[in-house]
Amino acid sequence: MRWILCWFIMATLLSSSEHNATIDQKIASLQKPLYNPFVENYILNELKTLRDENRDLKNELYDRLAKKEVDISNSAINYATSTINNMFYIIAVASTFLVLIGWGSIKDMNEKISTIVDERVSTVIAKYEVRMHTIEKDLEKRSAQVLQNQKDIERTNTIHSLWMRASQENTSSGKIEIYDEILSLRDNDTEALTYKAQATLELGEINWALNLVNQALAIDPNYPNALYQRAKVYSVLGLKESAIEDLEKALDINDHYIDEIENQEEFLALHETLKFKTLINKYTTKS
Repeated sequence: MRWILCWFIMATLLSSSEHNATIDQKIASLQKPLYNPFVENYILNELKTLRDENRDLKNELYDRLAKKEVDISNSAINYATSTINNMFYIIAVASTFLVLIGWGSIKDMNEKISTIVDERVSTVIAKYEVRMHTIEKDLEKRSAQVLQNQKDIERTNTIHSLWMRASQENTSSGKIEIYDEILSLRDNDTEALTYKAQATLELGEINWALNLVNQALAIDPNYPNALYQRAKVYSVLGLKESAIEDLEKALDINDHYIDEIENQEEFLALHETLKFKTLINKYTTKS
């Protein structure tokens, strides 16, 4: 490898020597100079002309750029000036228009707008106050209704439990006490009045029983059980016509009493009357 590198360097040196020798031979063989003074002067003049033209071109370019910048600046200034003038014109026209329609200034316009907004806001607030007041009243009414319903439910449950107690009570006096509790909760309860009359009749309190059934029939004249119990009272009192009349009314409303009539001791006094037999036959045939 070193031998090749040495050989390459020696070849290069020999080639350079031969080339230099060739150039020296050519220079020695020249009979006259390559360029005369006239040609040299021409070349120098041309170079100078090119330099002058290049300088002039640069100066012209700089002048054009400076003029362009001045034109751009003038255009921007003119645009800004025109815009500002137009804004002033618009403001002047708008102010004149506002004066013509009754608003002397922007302040007056703002005050008028504020007044209109305040009036409309006040109107809306008033409407919503009325609505809220109505809603509050409705809520109060519904709350009162809910409370009343709760009380009614509690009272109904209490009355139901009292009726359960009355059905399990064996003595007439005990039943009367329970019916009094029911009437203290619901004084117009025709059923409680009627069953209380039945209990007092069992105790032999005829007039008290008559008073109670009359109260029940004053509340509901077509309550069949009250008519039936009053028929018993009338029969015990010896008022046979009134007893049969009430008994017939009760059977017209509810004919299930026909199964109980013959077994009731209170109606024993009616068994021999023609109207009673006719009434019994009438409803017995129907059944």
